[in-house]
Amino acid sequence: MAEPNREDTMRERQSSYDWHKPAMSRKHYVEYPQGEDTRMEPQSSYDLSDEEFSFRRVLRERRSERLPVHEAWQEMVSQYKESIKRKYEHRNESSFSSGERVSLAALYTEPVIIQKNKKGGFQNISVEELFNKLDIHLYYPSSVILQGNSGSGKSFLVQKIILDWASEQHYLKDFDLVFCLRCEELKCISEEMNLIELLSWNCGLSPDQISEMLQNSSHRVLFIIDGLDDLDELRFMCDNFCISSEFQRAPPEVIVCSLLRQQILPRSVRLITSRTEVPQGMFLKGPQRFTEIMGFSEKGVEEYFQKFFQNEELFRKAYECVRVNETLITVCSIPVICWIICTVMRERFSNGADVTSVLETTTSIYIDFVSTLLEHHCEGLSQSVPSLLRSLGQLAERGMLEQQVLFDEKTVYDTISDPASNPFLFKFLLKRKIHQETMFSFMHLSFQEFFTALYYVLLDEEESQRKVKGLLRTVERGWALSCWSDRDFSKADVEVRHAKLLQPVILFLCGLCKKEWISSFFEKHNMTVSVNIETHLKEWIIQCSQRYQNEHMLFILHCLYELHEKSFVGKVLEQLASIDLSNILLKNADCWMLRFCFQNCVNIGKLRLNITSDNLKILQSALISCEELWLKVDHITDDTGDLISALGKGKIVKELIIQEQKASQASLKKRIESFCQEIVTSVKDEDVMLCFRFSVSSSEIRPSLLISELTLTCSRQEVSTVNWRIFLQKLQRSPRSVKTRV
Repeated sequence: MAEPNREDTMRERQSSYDWHKPAMSRKHYVEYPQGEDTRMEPQSSYDLSDEEFSFRRVLRERRSERLPVHEAWQEMVSQYKESIKRKYEHRNESSFSSGERVSLAALYTEPVIIQKNKKGGFQNISVEELFNKLDIHLYYPSSVILQGNSGSGKSFLVQKIILDWASEQHYLKDFDLVFCLRCEELKCISEEMNLIELLSWNCGLSPDQISEMLQNSSHRVLFIIDGLDDLDELRFMCDNFCISSEFQRAPPEVIVCSLLRQQILPRSVRLITSRTEVPQGMFLKGPQRFTEIMGFSEKGVEEYFQKFFQNEELFRKAYECVRVNETLITVCSIPVICWIICTVMRERFSNGADVTSVLETTTSIYIDFVSTLLEHHCEGLSQSVPSLLRSLGQLAERGMLEQQVLFDEKTVYDTISDPASNPFLFKFLLKRKIHQETMFSFMHLSFQEFFTALYYVLLDEEESQRKVKGLLRTVERGWALSCWSDRDFSKADVEVRHAKLLQPVILFLCGLCKKEWISSFFEKHNMTVSVNIETHLKEWIIQCSQRYQNEHMLFILHCLYELHEKSFVGKVLEQLASIDLSNILLKNADCWMLRFCFQNCVNIGKLRLNITSDNLKILQSALISCEELWLKVDHITDDTGDLISALGKGKIVKELIIQEQKASQASLKKRIESFCQEIVTSVKDEDVMLCFRFSVSSSEIRPSLLISELTLTCSRQEVSTVNWRIFLQKLQRSPRSVKTRV
């Protein structure tokens, strides 16, 4: 084979390397005199060391070599992909299983993911569409933010994406390289390093290999930042603290911040997972896609059960137990809850025990799971059950207050005897610079939250009250600070996010106050609990319910559900003039909780909801007690007419807005496409006015949109007698673009 021309080769390499040049800013750079390496060198608190300059010298030397660079690069990437497959193809299903390893692909179940826009609307999006071009500007997103509560399946989805890239799935074909930085692990690094070394520390490749791979990447590189919440220091970061080169040494949080702000490798793409909301445009640069993982659909729950049991008879038996229980089938939409319930059922099937326990709240499900493990997997532990639970709680509280999910060996052994045999903890090796360190974590973050709450109720009365009062003050202070519209990235914003992360502890505290379900657990293990926590929680709920709306109000309603005291629910809700949840798209579990709350309230004043038409079916029977109703319902379905009829029966419907998704590309190929875009329903005196707005799109390159409007006015009695489904079908088939009033 003829040797390539040296100048052409260098020009090709330079072109392929352009994507990762740092964005220049005179704020951070000073120009050096012309010489061998004429470039603008970074000037910051993180100066280049001799080692970093040696990296550059090595790269310059390699660029001058006459070697088949592309073949060598492909070989390194192939080896990297094989190492990813070995790491992620199988996973331990649980810490207490007998070394059983399950295929990730065999267990993975597609969750429901929505893409959010600035106006509060949403559309469903698949994993394969996360990195597609944005609809409006046809730009590829430089950042994809995936938000979801603890247990919603974010990290599992991250593993799926990494494995898909290594398996060369088509939707990731535009990425030459994928690297994952787990923020919980980065917190364990105390020394400064550069990005190349950090990636080497994380993925097992040598710095030279990573440098060579990045240098010769002609396409995009994907950086996955998993668990942004765990790096709280990021909230204080600003441009002055960012680095501008992948060879500069800095603490890991500074490197991550620089990646997010596109100060280094600006043309790379970032996938960020977070439990709390990442404000639009305030931290990240470039086009952004904001998504939220909603959990499993009902079909997804069935699919997960089938994959979990891998036995048709056991699957049918387990799923039928859940399907007939509306509470369980609803909470199984939360992936971690689904795993817990499947695990408990499998344990009971194997022991011939009853699987029909009464489980109503999230706390009762966790208590049931903990009881099962204590009974079947803790017989040989040296600690008594009360001592074990207090030790786990002490470790969990420390982690919650310090936002820490990984614990070193000394800390764990100082708190818990025989932690390696503890079924609630995972033991693993964490790579250090020259050695590996034994680390521990709870089997899932939600168990860390649960054991923190359990620890508080097991303390003596005085200490228990002190800690619970402190927790409630911290969370409410965060809520108050969240109302500041101009807080930006300050210490106040750190407190807001920290309060959000502590909220699950309060939920579990509320659930542990439900004596009818929990007392048997405490009595069985001879444990006494604080009796005044419930009083403090109820006082706090009453006060906060009258001050906050939207996401804070939704959390308060979840607290009422965990308390599960019907008379107290009615007392709280009937004191409220309005309940506004219009800024939040409600999940299945949210709607099930709301149904319980509304059914136990004689009268609801004004209610504002943002909901899907499917989830509205859950709430339909509970909205009778509502005097004034404002609904935003996304996605028109065949049941829209039935929905309108139902809402017209015996209720005052103030406003009903039903928005349809944009027409698909396939439908735009038609000569004329007519679809109902919006339905607005309002009430004046005893009459109901229905306003239908729909669009007509032509097949031209620039389609013109003609808004047609049809307004109907009728009495509330007539609303419930019209067959609105047939009416809407005929309306949407009509090609006319006229404005009519009837």
